[in-house]
Amino acid sequence: MKVVADQTGGPTPAAAIADSLFIAARSMADGVPGGIHHFAGSPDVNWADFARAIMEGAHLNCKIHDIPSSDYPTPAQRPLNARLDCKSLAAKFGITRPDWHTGLNNVLKELAAI
Repeated sequence: MKVVADQTGGPTPAAAIADSLFIAARSMADGVPGGIHHFAGSPDVNWADFARAIMEGAHLNCKIHDIPSSDYPTPAQRPLNARLDCKSLAAKFGITRPDWHTGLNNVLKELAAI
């Protein structure tokens, strides 16, 4: 499988997004002012390495071949660096970046149970 290896970001489990929204909403209900904040999983990873982690975690024998973004043209241009600075969310609400490895393991367990 060919996967882009020059785009880096922080995969974010949906459950972590929901948990963070709940914490922020509860804090705002207690008087903490809201705002606009970034939120992303950690550690930062490129998409090819993320695909490898998925295949390994799912025990699938699928070889990942790194390719540059230029070899995977899409209508929308994607930034090579999609890393987000999530410090303000941590400072204001105590919400830290979730480890995507844990989120991935949880999703794979859920899928295996289906």
